[in-house]
Amino acid sequence: MVRRRRGRAERRDVWLIAFLRVLILAVAVPGVLMCADRVEAQAEAVKVYRGASLCPDGTRWETAGDCVATTTGEILGKAQTESCTTDSNGLSSCSTSYSVEVRFGERTQSLTVDRKTYRAVNRGDEARLRLWHGEVVRLMARGRTEGYLTSDEWASAGWLFLGWLLLAGAWLAVFGLWLFPLVGGWLVLAVPYLMVAYNMLGLNPMGVLGWSIVAVLTVVGVWLMRRAFSEAVVWP
Repeated sequence: MVRRRRGRAERRDVWLIAFLRVLILAVAVPGVLMCADRVEAQAEAVKVYRGASLCPDGTRWETAGDCVATTTGEILGKAQTESCTTDSNGLSSCSTSYSVEVRFGERTQSLTVDRKTYRAVNRGDEARLRLWHGEVVRLMARGRTEGYLTSDEWASAGWLFLGWLLLAGAWLAVFGLWLFPLVGGWLVLAVPYLMVAYNMLGLNPMGVLGWSIVAVLTVVGVWLMRRAFSEAVVWP
């Protein structure tokens, strides 16, 4: 009787795992295809922006078309924010972020900057701005320059990363959840994957430094996955 119940429980677990695998694949495979489609659409928009020239003099940024508008604004103030986290060992680590508030026309916007820019600018300074479809893509003040990604650039990176995660889900569904420890290395490989994908799409040509970063992170990611795999597999 006990063996029979145990056998039923084992068969139920087998069917449950099989159902979960099919469910994950049913979500992951169409998801990867959708991500590829969205990346292609966003890549075209990014290419239009990367190839755009400055708008003719006198063009208002509010009505500018597929050109990079320029305007001037004023630094209204600056701020720094410190955020701290504590790990399981009780050790705290803090990071500081910097921002400036800029007014141009009737619009006021807070823009993130690095520490050098934060220290260089002051309230009342002139800020020269470049905008793409109403989005600030460059800030120039006191000899400092800050660049910002457009929403299309953020979206293309997001869809690429989501596709990478869904591909990992499909991989686990096919080969089994016992490979889950390899996910750490898989996430490390996401960085070189994004860099190479951007390069192949023509969005971010990489030089020697870029390819060197890709090589190093690829080696680290593969090493982490190999180490996790050797620990997950019990060899006879």
